[in-house]
Amino acid sequence: MTSAQSILATGFIADAPDQGTVFPSAGGNSADPRVQAVYWRCLTVLYASARITNPDQRLVLFSNVVLPVVDGHDLAKVLARYGVEHRLLPLTTRLARELTPAWGNVLYFFDVLESLADEPTDTRIALIDSDVVVTGPVAPLFGLLDHADYALYAIDTTPDHSVNGLTRRAMGEIVAAIRGAGDGAPVPHYGGEMFATALATWRRDKPMFRALLESAGSGEGPAADVRTEEHIYSIAAAVLQAPVAEAGAFIKRIWTSRHYSSVQPGDEAYPLWHLPSEKRYGFRDLFDDLARRGFPTTMAPAEFRRLAQARCGIPAKSWAKQTRDGWRQLAARLVRP
Repeated sequence: MTSAQSILATGFIADAPDQGTVFPSAGGNSADPRVQAVYWRCLTVLYASARITNPDQRLVLFSNVVLPVVDGHDLAKVLARYGVEHRLLPLTTRLARELTPAWGNVLYFFDVLESLADEPTDTRIALIDSDVVVTGPVAPLFGLLDHADYALYAIDTTPDHSVNGLTRRAMGEIVAAIRGAGDGAPVPHYGGEMFATALATWRRDKPMFRALLESAGSGEGPAADVRTEEHIYSIAAAVLQAPVAEAGAFIKRIWTSRHYSSVQPGDEAYPLWHLPSEKRYGFRDLFDDLARRGFPTTMAPAEFRRLAQARCGIPAKSWAKQTRDGWRQLAARLVRP
């Protein structure tokens, strides 16, 4: 499959003041322009890194607003340099605030996939989070779909560990209720940072995803307690009993905070680094680095990887990064309203 037949994409919803909910890792409310700027910088780095390391890959951004000016940079022009297709697309499923105070706008994947009705059925899409750095070829990731319906990233959590309000055991009980059979055994937990499939598969299976979304959005029915896309990915895969390719060789959720770190030597070899703790730090520094260089579209991939390692602390934080991040954390606490 050529890169023109595959899409690497992310989506971002800029909430209005009356829609905001808490986004903990971004440091505030999703309606706050400062929090939104964090995500705009992240996705700019995502696409810059993807273009530098995958020159021919098709890149698409979905958002509900026109691209803004961030730190004096017109992102419409910046992302055009990287060959990113921008599609304006509203969010149609939003969790009620009485259900959750956080992550209220993350169920965007259905809108994204439905908007691709004009694409050929053999087109493959990998929808990833915006706080991902691409450091290697993504073609092998799409290749997982040669022998599977979905490529998902399994997270190693215990059966009773709650992730955004649901455990693997609770998701298993939802699966049993939907299927009307089964013992509610824990199901695999697939992370929300990546969802890859072919459009033909999506079009076949979308009624299941729609039913889960409707249940989550209304707070009624078997999936009433669903809060995030990772819940839906995990439950749908189990209900459908679809062939799933484990994408753990290609992407890793790497925590780098002072309070919790999962980074290990060798993590730099992953083609995709999901870095939730670096939204306000490593991504900001990489954005500034790229801006100083005029947002280059070409760079030796090894050079970019070394830069990303230094800015994001992969596989280890330098003393300088620890100090710089510490001062920024302190400053953020002092100015927080």
